[in-house]
Amino acid sequence: MNDGHLAGLNKETITSSDISRLEALFYENVHLEELYKVRNDAKLRAVLSTKSYDEFKNIVDAAHLRPITKHDKTNADTRNRLWNTSVKDK
Repeated sequence: MNDGHLAGLNKETITSSDISRLEALFYENVHLEELYKVRNDAKLRAVLSTKSYDEFKNIVDAAHLRPITKHDKTNADTRNRLWNTSVKDK
């Protein structure tokens, strides 16, 4: 872990704000680790099956995407959601 993320923490007492920041940092790192694993698995599969770099890159870039099911399209909770969550991160 990069100690730069912890620079603003009070070393003597831990406040609820510190805990909230650490929790947010933890969940961000968990998400990044999961994304790394998914992309790495895609790289290992793609390196054996692709014929060009562009094809390889497209497979790796789309590794985090999952097919939308019919249930997702008709469910009121998921019908109007942003399906490609990477778009909102940019």
